[in-house]
Amino acid sequence: MRPLGYSLGIGSAVISSAPSETFTTATLSATDSNGQTVNNTYTLTVRPSVAISAGDSISIVGLTGSTTSDNGSLTVAGTNAAVFGSSGAWTQSSGTLVLTVAGGQSIPTGSDTVITFVIANPNSVTAGVSSVTLTSSGFSTSNLTGTFLGTIASFNITTTNNDATIKASTPATYTIEQGSDTFDIYVYDGSAWYITNND
Repeated sequence: MRPLGYSLGIGSAVISSAPSETFTTATLSATDSNGQTVNNTYTLTVRPSVAISAGDSISIVGLTGSTTSDNGSLTVAGTNAAVFGSSGAWTQSSGTLVLTVAGGQSIPTGSDTVITFVIANPNSVTAGVSSVTLTSSGFSTSNLTGTFLGTIASFNITTTNNDATIKASTPATYTIEQGSDTFDIYVYDGSAWYITNND
């Protein structure tokens, strides 16, 4: 009998094979902290069409740009962290997290397996990555929909004075200051100060 998932050439041995299993659930979400080098918590939810046994693994691939260095024991938390022994192997250059099923555990078909992990954002402004996938031997690759590791420029207000001093000054247009006594934000438009109150 021909094995499922294989095709045969005429008068030849097996010439091709295709993954026969799928992930019926495969989602990845983040806490959406978009500051540069800020830690982001990611939540993976997965459910395979057949159970994945101890010793086998799943991989999140494509989270490139993170400033988190290689870590063979990146902490895995969340409801089902024990399924993976509460850790995974992180490779920074490829943005890959390999999650190996721990002894006595499995990724079941009858319920979602949910875990979390933390990696840091890039150290420069970026639109993020959207070609992130979930893979496992014998399974079709699943796209993890979303844009991850996006960052924005940040602005630090370095000039502070008290309210009276700020209002009496006439600095360059669009100068921004913070009141040292009011904690209000002051923006000078070239002729007047506009104040955002610290309510």
